[in-house]
Amino acid sequence: MSTPQPSVGRNARWLATAQIAKSVVQLVGLSILSHLLSPADFGVMALATIVTNFAGLLRDMGTGPALIRSRDMSPTLANSVFWVNISAGSAIALVIVAFSVPLARLFNAASLSHVLCWLALTFPIMAFGAAHQALLERASQFRTVARSDIVSYTSGMCAAIVSARFGLGLTSLVVQALVHSSMSSLQMYLASSWRPTLRWDGKEVRNIFGFSSNLTLSNLVLYLNRNTDSMIVGKVLGAIALGPYSLAFKIMLYPLQSIAFVASKALYPVLSANQTEPDKQRASYLQSVSFVALITAPLMGGLVALREPFIAVALGAKWASVATLLVWLAPVGFVQSVLSTAPAVFMVKGRTDLLLMLNFCVAVLHIACWLIGARFGVQGVAAGYLVATLASAPIHLGVTARLLDMPFSALYRALRWQVVLGVGVCLVAMLASRAIGTFDWPALARLIVPGLVGAAYGLWHVSRFNPEQMFALRRALRFA
Repeated sequence: MSTPQPSVGRNARWLATAQIAKSVVQLVGLSILSHLLSPADFGVMALATIVTNFAGLLRDMGTGPALIRSRDMSPTLANSVFWVNISAGSAIALVIVAFSVPLARLFNAASLSHVLCWLALTFPIMAFGAAHQALLERASQFRTVARSDIVSYTSGMCAAIVSARFGLGLTSLVVQALVHSSMSSLQMYLASSWRPTLRWDGKEVRNIFGFSSNLTLSNLVLYLNRNTDSMIVGKVLGAIALGPYSLAFKIMLYPLQSIAFVASKALYPVLSANQTEPDKQRASYLQSVSFVALITAPLMGGLVALREPFIAVALGAKWASVATLLVWLAPVGFVQSVLSTAPAVFMVKGRTDLLLMLNFCVAVLHIACWLIGARFGVQGVAAGYLVATLASAPIHLGVTARLLDMPFSALYRALRWQVVLGVGVCLVAMLASRAIGTFDWPALARLIVPGLVGAAYGLWHVSRFNPEQMFALRRALRFA
């Protein structure tokens, strides 16, 4: 039987399955753990996660994407990457252990130092399977990757619940991380046919260093960019303003993160496999952008229209100020989801240096807009976010189109109907909401009824004005 050609739709299908399964496991697991552990336990783990998430950006030093992109991947390169990952993971673990006590004092949490020392072990453990995972993704074996992801995540959650029931408290969350990382690396190692040896070639490492180092720095800049707005709100406006802002941002960001992760992760191996066929690269990229926009445009449009009943149902009346912030942040979410597939193009074209420069300039623009907006309160920060995003998006998309050697008008044609769809869903849902506003219905009914009306319009709109795309998406989302 011949091996199927890499497909964005097939890859996305398996990745989406894993994301949905993990979300269900997380929801059920957290509901159980919340009854077994104290808020303080979760608070200490949240502080530790800040440290480990930042350190995680340095874990593989961008070598995984370099392996996927390599046209003629030699066993020596894979071996070299494997040992680079082990060295980097071990070094990061030692640094975390060394700074665990000062960090615990900084956050005024004595137990944080012990948690960080144990969590440091996850870095060399994950590094052990990083090269194997990259090789599986290079071959678009996302069915295997998704299965491993689900099993390892579920195993970690079950281990945490069992540990918590035995009264281990905060340690149960550490056990979760250790079991998850160990199961993930073990499954990646067993699923891949490649086995590491002691062979090492410094030249191979130097050949990918420019690519991987620029990618790592770019991710660091992006990480800081995504967290600076909260720092500004907390510093300038205080914790009271930061609460509603952070909640509004999470509501906007949570579904988009999953969609963006699936789209970019599925697209990159396909672009890498078609490096000698630019037409296929362009088609795959436009298909991914269209797919993401088709989902996020009506989702964000509906969120703007029904923000008030949604917040009343999801958070309660005391969080009513979050609804106002969503007017600014929902459009930001849509634009960012469209931009989520662009880094894959920069990586496959070997222009991580350009990606670093672009992310740095975008970060400077965003920080300037946030600082100006902070003078007008938390809504000013949210409005500054939207202004900076709309100003930088055309440049980002224009550079991406240039790398793919296609006209900007191709991107316009791929996105225009989705923008119209999002605005249409917003207007229809808003009109439906106002139409039932005279009735004394509970917030849940005021959310569901206009939501169904907006969804019905969205389905009609796509079938009426863009049936070709619906056909293409159905074909792309098949397994074979």
